Amino acid sequence: MEKVRASLGTLGVLGMELIRMDTPPTTAYLQIYTEKRCDSNCLFCAQAASSSADISNIARGIYTPADLTKVMTRLAAAYARGHLKRACVQTMKYAGWWEDTLHLIGRIRNSCDIPISVSVFPLPDNKYQELRQLGADSIVIPLDACSEKLFDKIKGKSANGAFRWETHLLGLERAVGVFGRWNVGTHLIIGLGERGEDALRLIERLHKSGINTALFAYTPVEGNQLALPQPDMRHYRSIQIGHYIITEGLSPVCDMTFTAGEVVGFGVEPNILRKVIDSGEAFITAGCDGCNRPLATEYASSAYNFPKQPDKGELETIRRMFRL
Repeated sequence: MEKVRASLGTLGVLGMELIRMDTPPTTAYLQIYTEKRCDSNCLFCAQAASSSADISNIARGIYTPADLTKVMTRLAAAYARGHLKRACVQTMKYAGWWEDTLHLIGRIRNSCDIPISVSVFPLPDNKYQELRQLGADSIVIPLDACSEKLFDKIKGKSANGAFRWETHLLGLERAVGVFGRWNVGTHLIIGLGERGEDALRLIERLHKSGINTALFAYTPVEGNQLALPQPDMRHYRSIQIGHYIITEGLSPVCDMTFTAGEVVGFGVEPNILRKVIDSGEAFITAGCDGCNRPLATEYASSAYNFPKQPDKGELETIRRMFRL
């Protein structure tokens, strides 16, 4: 039996697991299957080379092995019925990963025309082109860290990891040349020790290059190598608001103000800031088209990213946080 790892939420949408979901995922979250650990050693990752955590964990998500043929059959049906809008193929670094990735993308494309995203580390241009030709319409290369120093500490040389900051940045830029502007994205994990200013300056830099940024809250996983709490909610919300203001063209970072690296002014008038908060858009899960990642990095009682429009009470809590 050929296998694929699929998130529990995905299996719920596909009718392969009985799961109670307030908000079902609108993307099928899949990962190439191996029983090995990743060759790299990102300290926050349960699947890292030196982690002792359960390899079925990706943040709060549980990715369980499933029959690939059955998943493909049900994926096609779910897409045809409008239950799913995208398939996200997540990779790992191990011998044979490239062949496994191409095989999974090919199986998805042979099953239906669902848009496909691939989350991967930097690759040569010819491999980007091969992914696109096979059917992927967007690519994500996670930076995870908001600065070079933090990157080195959590997934670079200091972490006995394979990755380097400049290689990742160049990999993102080169991917834009193959996939086009706004078809390339990255992930930033908030709560690793970054300053808000570092996060927003990086978001602005990437945005100017046509690269989307999705925010994730750091999630502690038992057995991983990074003993940190989840991020302060105000810190996270300020980065979400700044992200929205930058990407909507409301203010550049140079007009924002910071104290000890944290945002104290967003470069817009108070009435504009209130409109930004009241719209709720800044706090809704960002990522590829069709991605809502329900409860991927949080609990329902303390959502960092909302998979749907926040309700009035949730927005009122955020307004009070910023004294509006």
